[in-house]
Amino acid sequence: MGDVHAELREAFGERFVEGGGSERASVAPTTPEEVALALKIAQRHGLPVTPLGAGTAASDAAKGSGLILRLGHLRGISTIEGDAVEVEAGIPWVELEDHLHAAGKSLRVYPTSAPRSSVGGWLARNGLGVGSYAYGWLGENVAGVEVALPGGELRAVKGEELDLVVGAEGTTGVIVRSTLLLRDTARDRPFAAAFETPGALARTIERVHEARMPLWHLGFASPALALSGEGNGYVLFCTPAEPDLGSAMSGGRALPAAEAYRVWGSRFFPAGHTGEIPSPTGALVPVEGLGETLTRLGREAPQLVVQGSLSRSGEVLLISFRLAPDGSLRTLGENERELLSGIASGSGGGRYVVGLRRLMHAPRAEVLRRFKRDVDPGCILGPLPEG
Repeated sequence: MGDVHAELREAFGERFVEGGGSERASVAPTTPEEVALALKIAQRHGLPVTPLGAGTAASDAAKGSGLILRLGHLRGISTIEGDAVEVEAGIPWVELEDHLHAAGKSLRVYPTSAPRSSVGGWLARNGLGVGSYAYGWLGENVAGVEVALPGGELRAVKGEELDLVVGAEGTTGVIVRSTLLLRDTARDRPFAAAFETPGALARTIERVHEARMPLWHLGFASPALALSGEGNGYVLFCTPAEPDLGSAMSGGRALPAAEAYRVWGSRFFPAGHTGEIPSPTGALVPVEGLGETLTRLGREAPQLVVQGSLSRSGEVLLISFRLAPDGSLRTLGENERELLSGIASGSGGGRYVVGLRRLMHAPRAEVLRRFKRDVDPGCILGPLPEG
């Protein structure tokens, strides 16, 4: 261990921190080339490596022996070219989105945890988020990535090979740069409406989906989240404000424009800029089963709150937390997770699966295994799941 630590200290100077006892050592690369160098050194010594972005999905990253790659210094943004931008992995999504807005552009899809999560971290997991009504999964809106491989190579990945990296949770290479697809923001204007019952909300969402209204994002939240103030019930929010949206509403009332902007500003759930972040539990239900799901949740688990996003496939992503008596959001207990999953299954849905759990059940799982064996034979980036 002393030899590898000495080599890392020589390469990274003060940006190498040696762990004490069972704690991992860490390095903080400032360039993609330095990420590749750290992986090359680690592979030569058989040292396990854990990439760490913002830390929102890596609660166990600091446990055990090995090396943490802290990627927060990789924040470069290239000039926007057409409908794409190249960015480094450590930049937070909300910071990138703010930069793009100054040029009249927006990311096609980004996570609701944008204030806390980094570009590389969410690319490593993939998922649905803000913008998925129009554009689907994050991985469908990536033109290419550059990954650092354990041997020290920087490799460009695009096309059908993206599914060997995006969503692989860093096990096949560390994402250091990505080219993300963009959209124009000229028509963006939020709309929000309040509904007294989950059935009325669900019928409206189903009508919007059936009409294929040209929205970018369509989301909603439980009454207890009070996105638009007390007493407004379930809240639907979307952008742009489609002129025909009112005709699809079933028993709801449109909120004033100022309130709609405030609701839209609350779409980052539950990741604010400060404070402890509870772990979300997700479920997917078909849009036609949304009303039944929300009704059962209100009856059988009134302590659970949800924020939902409709995807272009017609699946509704439900992100759920437990509302504590003091109004704070908490991670669901095991029984609550099982209850949420059971209710979703009863409506034709199930668990929300991302990352390796999703990839290992995809048609190209064996291709992923071969790629892993080729680029990381020593498994310093961790093993793939069995099965």
